[in-house]
Amino acid sequence: MRQTTVIMLTILFMWLLAGCDAGDDPAPGEEQPAIKVVATIYPLADIAEQLGGDKVEVTYLLPAGASPHTYEPTVEQARKIDQADLFLHVGADLDNWALKLTDAAGEDLLIADISEHVSLIEAAEYERLEDEPDEHNHNNDNCCGHGHNDNDHDHGPGDPHYWLDPIIVRDSVLPAIHEKYVRLFPDHEDYFDQSYEEYGQELTALHEEIEDTVSGFNRRSFIAFHSAWQYFARRYELEELAVIARFPGQEPSAGWVAELVELIKTENIGAIFTEPQFSPELAERIAEESGTEVFVVDPLGGEGLEDRESYLEMMNYNLSVFRKAME
Repeated sequence: MRQTTVIMLTILFMWLLAGCDAGDDPAPGEEQPAIKVVATIYPLADIAEQLGGDKVEVTYLLPAGASPHTYEPTVEQARKIDQADLFLHVGADLDNWALKLTDAAGEDLLIADISEHVSLIEAAEYERLEDEPDEHNHNNDNCCGHGHNDNDHDHGPGDPHYWLDPIIVRDSVLPAIHEKYVRLFPDHEDYFDQSYEEYGQELTALHEEIEDTVSGFNRRSFIAFHSAWQYFARRYELEELAVIARFPGQEPSAGWVAELVELIKTENIGAIFTEPQFSPELAERIAEESGTEVFVVDPLGGEGLEDRESYLEMMNYNLSVFRKAME
């Protein structure tokens, strides 16, 4: 009797273990578990969530306030990727720091470089206003020149900040993610099609609002902390005349700072746009010396940030800042 009880308990224990393992794959007729998506930056994650709805579980790696140019990922984030079905990254060398986390992931992980679906524009190269040698060494050219240090977290020749153009998001980013969802979850293609249509309409409405607002600007030119706003400027006929830091994390030379001050005065530029991911100290000093103002725009947003908790909110927030600075 005692031996029979032990055998029965052993069988029950093994059955429970088998039941837990079987839960990984849905039985016939059962709902497939939500697609686990990991994105490198918040805007990409929010776009993916808006498209996927309750069919996806989306997380992102870059914390609010951090810069994708200088971020170092954690071991815990490697675990997230290992458990994911789909990994979305900006590409164009912006978030290469995250790619090394995919090396240890399973073969089933679908990796999507969204930049492959975008017609990238060249990264801006701002010539010095005067042909004079840099105060730093040649491998540390000024922030807006042509040289760079190979150790910097820099993006390649294609500008990676394409998500700041809502038309690119609608016509390139959204279709790329939609295709991956349908591949992973073909039974719900109609669901993703409907979300695609609805969110695409919201992006169109956002574009029209920005276009209408920008058409009333009195100023068209600005200085940025770093070159994140080329796509936005191109779409809405603005001009990013120069940037303070060509390579984020690299201090610009005193000579370039002096040239920026002179450029602002000469061109009567009314705004320097800085970002919460970087210290505003240098931008504020340049503004004080040139008699212009500093405004904070946010290309990344994030959960818990007022007026920036979705891609649409973030873009409307930036529009309101541009309007205040440029009207």
